[in-house]
Amino acid sequence: MHDASPRPDQRAEALRAEALAICERFAWAPQCIGRGDIELGAREVYAELRCLQTVRAVDVSEALIDCCRRHHQWLALFEDVEARIWLFRGERERAEQRWKALLHHTNVVMRQIAEKALNNLQREVESGQRLTTEVAQALDRGQIARVEDWLTAAIVEVKNVEKSWLKNVLESTALQRAMPKHFPWDRGLYTNQLMLDLFERQLDQWEVDGHG
Repeated sequence: MHDASPRPDQRAEALRAEALAICERFAWAPQCIGRGDIELGAREVYAELRCLQTVRAVDVSEALIDCCRRHHQWLALFEDVEARIWLFRGERERAEQRWKALLHHTNVVMRQIAEKALNNLQREVESGQRLTTEVAQALDRGQIARVEDWLTAAIVEVKNVEKSWLKNVLESTALQRAMPKHFPWDRGLYTNQLMLDLFERQLDQWEVDGHG
C-alpha cells in the first residue's frame, strides 16, 4: 500500500505557491520566494520576511507566517518576527513576553536573538524613544484613547516633565489634537491643555478605583 501523504518537496512547493499568491494579493513583488537561490520551503519565506521587515510591511508578513503555520512548515525564527510585528503594532507587552519565553529556547541562536531584542527594547523605553515611536504610530492609526493611556501613565511616572524627553512627545501630540475654534495661538498652551486633560483623566480614574 502506497503512502498517500505528500512528499516534503511537494509540501514545500505547495507552500511556495500559496506564498506567491499572498505576495500578489498584497501587491508585493517577491524578493526571495521563487527565485531558486534559497532552500525551498520555510527558509525561503523567512528570507522574504527579512526583506519585508526593512519596509515595515507587517500585513503581508503576518499573512506569510500564517501560511507557514497552516502548511506545518515552521521555523523558530518566525516567533521572533511575530514579536517584532507586535511591537510595531504597539503591543509591547506581548512582544516582550514572547522574547522572554525565547530566552529559554533550546536553540542558542534564538536565546541570543531574544536577549538582544529585550536589551534594545529596554534602552528604547528608558530613553523615551519607544514611547515616542508608539505614540506617533498610534496617532497615524487614529488610536487616540491608546495614546492618552500611554501619556497619562508617563506623566504620572516622570517626575519632571520639563526636563525630560516626555516634553517633546507631549508637544508633538498636542499639536495634532483638535482644539476649540477660539483657542489661543500660543503653542505652549496647547501642551499645557493636553497635560491638564491627562491629569484630569488620571484623577477620574483614581476616583473610580477608589470607589471600586
